[in-house]
Amino acid sequence: MAEKDRDAASDFYVHLKLMREVLSDPVKRFAYDRFGMEGLARCAKCLTTKEHVESAVIGALGTYGAVGVFLVGANALGFLKDGAYWRYLALLAVASLEVRTAMRPDHPALLTRWVNPLVVGLGWRPAYVPFQMMVIVRKAAVSAAQFLGLLMPLWRDYGVQRMAPTDDSEEARHRQLDRLDGVVQAGNMDVTRILELESVAFRENEAAKGDLRNAMKKYMVQNVVHQEKDVRNAIGQSLGRRRAGVPHGAVGTK
Repeated sequence: MAEKDRDAASDFYVHLKLMREVLSDPVKRFAYDRFGMEGLARCAKCLTTKEHVESAVIGALGTYGAVGVFLVGANALGFLKDGAYWRYLALLAVASLEVRTAMRPDHPALLTRWVNPLVVGLGWRPAYVPFQMMVIVRKAAVSAAQFLGLLMPLWRDYGVQRMAPTDDSEEARHRQLDRLDGVVQAGNMDVTRILELESVAFRENEAAKGDLRNAMKKYMVQNVVHQEKDVRNAIGQSLGRRRAGVPHGAVGTK
């Protein structure tokens, strides 16, 4: 047998022996299910379930407390403000789940009722134990936080562009009126030029010339000026203000 194979067989034998000790000892089995081999190594001197639980809870509170202090400090300095509420909520949820997993004798319902029946029933893998679930939850929380950090600025910019309030100040209204006056004046100039051109044939007949001008002016106002976007908006706003407060069913304007 090669030296490499002997080392691998020796490591595997040590692993099997350690697993046998863990499975045969209720305290170590409890600690392994909830904290994994890292938890057992972290509290190698722990002899009772209480000692393992206390060590795990203190470690979890220290870790998540440090992360919380980091987030508060970053927010105070102006960083990581996008989605800060969801970060704090996720941090609290993961910390609560880990503390609950460490302190309760039963496994989390999420694992026993949903995840394990699904993965075992579909034949994907053996059932998860709580510490494996916590590893997945932590990684998912970190990935969600990173995704949120990328998504929130885009969502914020989109929301600002979409929900930006319209300027309804007095100065803005005057600017709109000036633009509307410019549109009306330009329309009048166009109407005048067209009327002069079209009335050349009726230069000697003032009555016919007047009827033609009135008809063309009415056409221009109804079909050209009123089709301008600014004109339609101004008319709609004017009618809306005049109808404000009128009882339902009332006829006419206020």
